[in-house]
Amino acid sequence: MPRVAIKKKDYKQSDLSAYIAGRMYAMRIKQADMADELNISQPAFCNRLANGYFTYKDMLTIFKKLGTTDEEILKLMKL
Repeated sequence: MPRVAIKKKDYKQSDLSAYIAGRMYAMRIKQADMADELNISQPAFCNRLANGYFTYKDMLTIFKKLGTTDEEILKLMKL
């Protein structure tokens, strides 16, 4: 079923979570390592990853750690 514009924000959150999880897997970065970078616990990071709720500061740290390009950031963040 095609994505509906009404739920675009929800889809963007799930796309962000999938991107982060996929990049972490490819780079062999554990959730505990990423949680340490964000100064939070591993269960807290897992919860944020599942819900797709990150602060701006968190996203800057995550994108830097994952080596995300500007084009990828724009694609992920554009509504």
